[in-house]
Amino acid sequence: MNIVEEAVKSINTMYEGGSAPLSEYKFQSHELAQKQAQMLFTNDRGDIEKDAQFRMNQTGNIFYVSTSPELTEKTKKLFDSVTVLFAAMTAGLNACEKSLFDYDTWRSVIGKSGFFVEVQKTRNMMTIKNSGVTVNTQIVQQLLPGLTSGSAMEIAKGVLSAVNGEFQASERAEEAKIGHLLFICEELFGAPSVTVRLFFASKKSHSTFTNSPCHKSVSTTFEQLQEANTYLFVSPESIAEYAKRFTEQPEEYLNLIERFKEMINPRK
Repeated sequence: MNIVEEAVKSINTMYEGGSAPLSEYKFQSHELAQKQAQMLFTNDRGDIEKDAQFRMNQTGNIFYVSTSPELTEKTKKLFDSVTVLFAAMTAGLNACEKSLFDYDTWRSVIGKSGFFVEVQKTRNMMTIKNSGVTVNTQIVQQLLPGLTSGSAMEIAKGVLSAVNGEFQASERAEEAKIGHLLFICEELFGAPSVTVRLFFASKKSHSTFTNSPCHKSVSTTFEQLQEANTYLFVSPESIAEYAKRFTEQPEEYLNLIERFKEMINPRK
C-alpha cells in the first residue's frame, strides 16, 4: 500500500445514513436538481419512486447521495478524486499546524488551488423548534436534507459537538470565524456531481446555539442564520483523473501537499 492509498484509507471509512424517497430529496447540485425536476414533470414513476441512499465518511467531511446500486466508472473516478484531494488538503493543514475548523485557511486553500470556483454564498435560516428532537439532530436534518438516522447521523452530530467545543475556547475572539468543509457527492442514475460547501459561523453570530446544549431539546423555539460559501469544481473531468494519477505516481501526491502548504504559509 503506497502513501496515497494509506491517506485515502484513513478518511474513507463510510457509514450508512439511511435513505429517503427520491421524490423527497432536494439535490444540492443545480444540474441534478433540474434532471430530477424533469423526471417528475414527465411522471417517470419507475425511476422517481426509487430511494436516494445516504452515506458519510468517518470525519464528517464527505457526504454521499446515490440512487444506483452500482456506480459508473465516471462516478467512481470523480468521487475518488474528492477523497484524494481532501486527504492532501488535510495533510497540508496538519503540516502547517492549522485546525480543520480554520475558516480563513480553508478559504485560502480553496481560492488559490485553481480547482474550485465559487458559485454562491448561501444564507439559510434554520428553525430550532421546541420539540422532543435534540438541537443537534434538528440542525443536521436542515443542513443535510434526507439524513435522519444511522451512524452517519452520529458522525454529523459529532462534528457539531466539535464545532461547539471550538466556540467555547476561551481565547477565541467573538467575531472569529469557524469553518467546516463538506464535499457533497451526489449521483442520479449515472450522472455524478460534487458540490463543495464551506459552512462558517462565529461566537457572536451563533450565541444562541452555543448557549443551547446540543444533545438536548430546547424549551423555546428560536431561529439561527447559517451561512456558507458554495463551490464547484472548475473542471470535474480533469479532477476525476487525479485519483488514478496520484495512486500511480505517489510523488505527485506529495507535490500536491507541498502546494497546499505553500498556499497556507507562503514563503517570504
